[in-house]
Amino acid sequence: MTVESVIGNIVRLGVHVEALAALGAALRLQHSGAHSDPRVCGSLQRVIHAIDPRLVENDALTDGRDSAAVIQTVFRQSIELLENPERSPGWRHEDPAILQSQGQMSRHIIHSIDALADQCPGLRATLRRPGTLLDVGTGTGWLAIEAVRIWPALRVVGIDVWEPALAIARKNVEQSQFAQRIELRSQAVEQLADSSAYAVAYFPGSFIASEITLTALDQIYQALEPAGWLVFALWTASEDSLAAAVANLRIVRSGGHPWTSAEAENLLGTVGFERIKVLPADTTGSPISFVVARRPGESAPSSRHA
Repeated sequence: MTVESVIGNIVRLGVHVEALAALGAALRLQHSGAHSDPRVCGSLQRVIHAIDPRLVENDALTDGRDSAAVIQTVFRQSIELLENPERSPGWRHEDPAILQSQGQMSRHIIHSIDALADQCPGLRATLRRPGTLLDVGTGTGWLAIEAVRIWPALRVVGIDVWEPALAIARKNVEQSQFAQRIELRSQAVEQLADSSAYAVAYFPGSFIASEITLTALDQIYQALEPAGWLVFALWTASEDSLAAAVANLRIVRSGGHPWTSAEAENLLGTVGFERIKVLPADTTGSPISFVVARRPGESAPSSRHA
């Protein structure tokens, strides 16, 4: 391959980078109320229209908080990769902007679970009655906050081992209106010692190290109440080879493993879960899909807190 070919690929990919930056800039202006030079604003609008005319025509940018979070975390993590490609895999980000934006992005997961739970009536019923949800890898706490907002009968226990994220999570929870319903713990999932304490557990499978996943699932199994549900989240593989390769890089570099749904089903069966079912990604374009499973047993009249 010639130098010219390499530069050509860089230019081609750079267009998409700058387009994403333009969308992020438009979202920032929209939400901050700041003003920019009319010539710049006009150029931003033309870029956005070229990305997708519906972004302009349907006022899709009016409530783009989660979209802005996605763009921010993509750029910041990409810069970290560019500047520090030699570091070993693992989630070691300390930049508050990366941690917050990653957490804010995770709120969408709760809405996906809620929508897809229609395909699993037992899970849907459990999410709507009193009980406690275990949020594994709670990060900055945004998923936990969204869970108690969407499912008002539930409490949440969020566990994580990354103190920079937990420090932010504590502030986020304190500043929310749900502090009384969320408990945060510095706790490794593979060392979880609770017994029959949770009605539901959320497990971000793709972002948990493969070498501890089976142990973690065993501990979660014991921590769930009889008839309690596990939601194993997966990053859905794209049919686009470049998108799939980039997602795989992101997962591996974060210290996780790109499980397939079939592999997740096998893991859950090995641990002893039943009623294992794949819930595909929702229709909103989310790349997250889920494998849900139930611990055998009869459900208790009401869940108790750990």
